[in-house]
Amino acid sequence: GIEWEFYPTNSSAISLSVSDDNTIYIGGIGEFGRMDYVGSKYTYIPILQNDTLTDHFLQTFEVNGMIYFLSNRNLFGYEPSVDRVELIAQDQFLNGYVLDDQLYVNNEQGKVIHVSAFAVERYNPENKTWGVVRTSPKGTNEIGISLEGDLYQWRDDQPFIHPQNEKILEAGISVTNITWVNDTLVAFSTIESGVFFLNANNPNYFEITDYHSGLPDNEIYDMYADNDGGVWVAHEFGLTRIAPLYPAYSYTNFPGLEGNLIEAQRLHGDLWVNTSLGVYYFAQDTSYESKVYKERVETTTPKWKKSAPVKKPTATQQAQDEAAQTSSIGEETLESNDQDEKSKKGFMKGLFRKRNRSEETEQPDEKKGSFKKSIDEIETVGQSVVTNNLLDIQKNVKYIRRVERIVTGITYQFHHVPGTDGKFKQLLEAADKILATSHNGIYEINKNEAQLVINEPVRFAYVVPKTNLLLISTETGFLKTYLLRNNIWLEASRQHFKDAILNVHLDQNGHLWLAGTSHIYRGAFNNNQFAIEEGYEINNRFFDELSIWERNGELYFINSSGYFRLDRTTDRIVVDKALAEELGIPHNHLHNEQGRVWIFNGKIWTLLLPDGSTQKFTYLGVYPDLKYISYDDLMNRYWLVTQDNQLLAYVDNESNEQIDTYKLFVKRILGKNGERKYQKKIDFTYDENFLSIQLLKPDYMGILNPEYQYKLVGLNQNWSSWTHANLIDYSYIPSGNYELLVRMRDSFGEIIEMSLLTFEVETPYWQTPWFYALQVLGLVIIIAITSRLNESNTRNRLIKHGLSILTLVVIIQFLNAIIHMYIDFQSTPVMDFLIDIATALAVFPLEWFLKRLLLGKELKVGKGESTSVGLNLE
Repeated sequence: GIEWEFYPTNSSAISLSVSDDNTIYIGGIGEFGRMDYVGSKYTYIPILQNDTLTDHFLQTFEVNGMIYFLSNRNLFGYEPSVDRVELIAQDQFLNGYVLDDQLYVNNEQGKVIHVSAFAVERYNPENKTWGVVRTSPKGTNEIGISLEGDLYQWRDDQPFIHPQNEKILEAGISVTNITWVNDTLVAFSTIESGVFFLNANNPNYFEITDYHSGLPDNEIYDMYADNDGGVWVAHEFGLTRIAPLYPAYSYTNFPGLEGNLIEAQRLHGDLWVNTSLGVYYFAQDTSYESKVYKERVETTTPKWKKSAPVKKPTATQQAQDEAAQTSSIGEETLESNDQDEKSKKGFMKGLFRKRNRSEETEQPDEKKGSFKKSIDEIETVGQSVVTNNLLDIQKNVKYIRRVERIVTGITYQFHHVPGTDGKFKQLLEAADKILATSHNGIYEINKNEAQLVINEPVRFAYVVPKTNLLLISTETGFLKTYLLRNNIWLEASRQHFKDAILNVHLDQNGHLWLAGTSHIYRGAFNNNQFAIEEGYEINNRFFDELSIWERNGELYFINSSGYFRLDRTTDRIVVDKALAEELGIPHNHLHNEQGRVWIFNGKIWTLLLPDGSTQKFTYLGVYPDLKYISYDDLMNRYWLVTQDNQLLAYVDNESNEQIDTYKLFVKRILGKNGERKYQKKIDFTYDENFLSIQLLKPDYMGILNPEYQYKLVGLNQNWSSWTHANLIDYSYIPSGNYELLVRMRDSFGEIIEMSLLTFEVETPYWQTPWFYALQVLGLVIIIAITSRLNESNTRNRLIKHGLSILTLVVIIQFLNAIIHMYIDFQSTPVMDFLIDIATALAVFPLEWFLKRLLLGKELKVGKGESTSVGLNLE
């Protein structure tokens, strides 16, 4: 999810398969191979190399430990365990598919080949020949497309026509591939209709992702489902990743919507959106085309116009005679051609397209032999037959032309409401009317027009529930009340009001609470006359649009400064710390006319419901900067308007597998000698104690914002601090056994801990027990030799003196090695010198003992002379 890396191959990679041990096998042009680790890097290794470029390995399969490479002419098998590759069969192949863990291959003559290891046998299917068959990850569901293009689903090990098959055929959808997203959701790629999704457990489920849903192109070249519930789609303009399991669906790509989005809500059964350029509604559009057909009308020919038939060969007889003269090869060609055309109408249409493109430039016409000639002759005869038949129709038969309108497609788009040009702030529902507020006034709108009903520059408007009263705050400094009577809005009251009203709430006692810029106002209606009764000062230094929430009879007021509560005993608004501890700091807060308040505390969104309850939306936290949220009762979803002007439909009751299934793994391991192949257990030599590990947490939508924390067991006692960097570097690791533990924390606060790697750094030979044993043995030998030398000889005395000094030096170095091995500290040259002095002083008693043992108290220098000799270590 961070960057793309390029691995060159010897030709275009046109098919892929991944084995159980995560080896990637690649089918190319004229050859195939695999990706493997060679020379401190991953590289392409050919398994079979060929000089011809006409062999295109369009499909690669992994079945029961075998790898199969299928081209339009050859079928090869590769057994990785013994590195054996072999040509299994040669034919004119159409495609291959896997059914019940067995590989089957169709040829152009309609025969089916069953492949088992390196052996093949002819197989006559009882019911259907399949274009593709796919089994769900857990093996509980199976879906396939026949060569005729029919969609089947298996039940009780038997294929049955899928309920959506008729719809697919009527729409003319040509399926090219199938992939399972999870055990129930399956995706289908098409040639001209994008990607559509079916649910194995819900036969009525049918969702389409096409150009109108955000795909750059509806012609899909290839498709693949990753391990995290995403569907990768290859098209002419590159790659697109679809997240069908993610609970938010984008409506921004539907045509017609323009301007900066302000609100989106369902009113009177339709989705309405007000923007800076007007008001829009979402609708379904059905396209039709006229189909012309002829209906035959029987006529009676008069007897006087009838004549005896002429005895001569008819055009039909002539065609039959000429066809009879063609060879048996020509007849086989006709049968094969019919089978090809039948196949092209269904699933194999897309695959034939790929093969034909490659064969057009690489196969000369003369290789096609007499096949093409026979077909051309037959087509010419057919034309003469049709011409004569048409002449007969014109002379003897009457037809009536009829025109029928048929549905060719259904599209969805936003439509602009005529008369709503400019910025509209609010959409309100009053009785059976939809009101839209703007700087010019308030409009009554429908799908056909917008009528100005109140000519006031409106800053904020509020429809009093269960009444025909409308309370508005104008930009001219008035607070007005309007009453709907006989479909006319009449002004009922007005009063000067210096403050700007930003929000209104009706409490359980029938009082209206108005949130201004610096005060909270309490008001009430009396005979349709509204009056302010009390004002309360509130800390709103940033002029936030205050959100008002009622809970158990208590009123709470929320802005970016915190939570405030009306203390009825003191009749003042005070800070409420208890709610802050419960909900967290309100980094962002939203409200709408439905009495719902939303709080974002930096991690998750919490919904404050009108009944005083709360509901947490963990995965909605990926959108911290939402501008608007509204609940859709009809569709059971939430409409979101994001800061980057996106309109999303969020479904909370669906499983959020898209986010939960992301896994943390090692992307690259670098040692002193370069990149290492990742294994769960790795060994390093004593001079290769440098380690750099690059972690990767896929985040293709950029919503997780992962942080990492790690600890190397065997070296560190505590966890590292949290960091966004995904690199772990150790410049020096002492010898020993280690385990690397990693924690990952995402934007939702979820923490995942896992053991990522275990490895061992070999101990250098000079620190091994056997080397220490050799040192001790050497010391013992030196001491033994020194103690047995005869001091009567001057040369022996000098040798004995030198060996004693050497013994002490070796002992000091031996102790230094042990100290550095078991005591870990940061060393400097000065520190090393002080350690050596301390070691020498510690060895001083040993020096005195060895002096007495090896040299005695006195050392004779010459004949008749003696002197005391001591060992000066310095």
